[in-house]
Amino acid sequence: MNRFILILIFTSLQAGLLSQPWIEHGGLIVDKSNPHYISYEDGTPFLWFGDTGWEMINRLSREEIKYYLEDRRAKGFNVIQTVILSEFNKINPVNYYGDSIFLKNDPCRPAVTPGSDPMISEEYDFWDHVEFAVSTAALKGLYIALLPTWGEWVIPREGRAKFNTPKEAYNYGWFVADRLKGYKNIIWILGGDRHPDERKGGTDLWRSMAEGIADATNSVKSSDGRADYTTTLMSYHSYSSSSEWFHADPWIDFHMWGSYHADYYIPRAWQLATSDWNLNNPKPTINGEPNYEDHPVNYGIESNGFFTATDVRMAAYWSMFSGCAGITYGAHAVWQFTDHSRPPYNKITLKTWQESIDLPGALDIILLKKLMESYPIKGLIPDQTMIISGQGIASNYVCAIRGESHAFIYVPTGSDITVKMGVIAGSMIDASWFNPRNGEFNPVGKFENTGIKKFSVPEVSKELSWLRTGRGCDWVLVLKGS
Repeated sequence: MNRFILILIFTSLQAGLLSQPWIEHGGLIVDKSNPHYISYEDGTPFLWFGDTGWEMINRLSREEIKYYLEDRRAKGFNVIQTVILSEFNKINPVNYYGDSIFLKNDPCRPAVTPGSDPMISEEYDFWDHVEFAVSTAALKGLYIALLPTWGEWVIPREGRAKFNTPKEAYNYGWFVADRLKGYKNIIWILGGDRHPDERKGGTDLWRSMAEGIADATNSVKSSDGRADYTTTLMSYHSYSSSSEWFHADPWIDFHMWGSYHADYYIPRAWQLATSDWNLNNPKPTINGEPNYEDHPVNYGIESNGFFTATDVRMAAYWSMFSGCAGITYGAHAVWQFTDHSRPPYNKITLKTWQESIDLPGALDIILLKKLMESYPIKGLIPDQTMIISGQGIASNYVCAIRGESHAFIYVPTGSDITVKMGVIAGSMIDASWFNPRNGEFNPVGKFENTGIKKFSVPEVSKELSWLRTGRGCDWVLVLKGS
């Protein structure tokens, strides 16, 4: 290899390291001043804007992983949710290269081979591929929210569990974390679509796996019910919030739940966020599975239609403006990486994953990220008392969040609202409407920060000047005090 190419590689690696936030700001922790949010160790705020790539490790080649992660990095996502032991390939789980995760499908015997050269098939194994995905994400400054196993293999609904004793769960968690403990871009997620108490003793199995992960991270192996969890960031993924079972557990740093895919208008998107916000000794909470774009509504009944970018925006804004520390976007073809050579595991897909990475909902989520990050994040508080009238119910639900001197109010279907002034700091208010479909601002004007004030949304576009209300006519009222 000539010297010029070596210099280019070294320069690229250095650039990648400089863009790694865990090096610049330290690890992720629960924010010390506001435990509803996540920050870096140096106090820099962190809002979770993730993408759902559940089957990345199992279905993609090395080149495809690089392509997918680069696309998500370039668009502005900062977390990728993915799983090692997939819900699918139930008989003998294999990855893109046909490599098995276990020897003879025995979860106590990970299939590890000497060497890791991807050009030598006898060397490059399933676990080398896991490490490749994590390391590639690290070079791109992305966090991997990693599920060691899908919930099915601990809490079975359709088959037989692979992990049946606390010792098995501990040892598997320990093995996975020991293999990956050198990487600082891992956020650990247990569960996967399963409530932990669906099986007798299920909560104890998950607690044992969490202990194994923490012990391995700390280079300890002692399954004694105790561990140092200060070196990990962990949660649990299920339909209901993990706060129902694990709120007082020392291993769980933040809560996760999903508003899921049952209907167009899902009040869970704000109700669960509000419930977790109001807990004693609160922790950050994240909507880790809202409706997926292009997913059939109500789990596969095609006559119900498919979720669109409008549905994605509504779930995201409802969750974030009700106190979530983050949101995870999903596209139905992308999470399972289906295309002409890889049929869908789950329901019909309208496009290939390569086409679906550019669905408009992904860009809409990043517009929300840019909006929230352009104002101070510290001190954010959801505050529905600001809305004097026009809050609405179901699909018309209006929600508000405020900082010390700014506020965001999401109006999902274009209704008029009346807002209480004097809630944020400043003698004057500068108001504007933020268009969540394209990121543009429509100025409203300046006025005194007293009394109450009525606001009416703009028309959706100049071409549709008559259209102000209804599905897809969503806006964010931005109030800035001065």
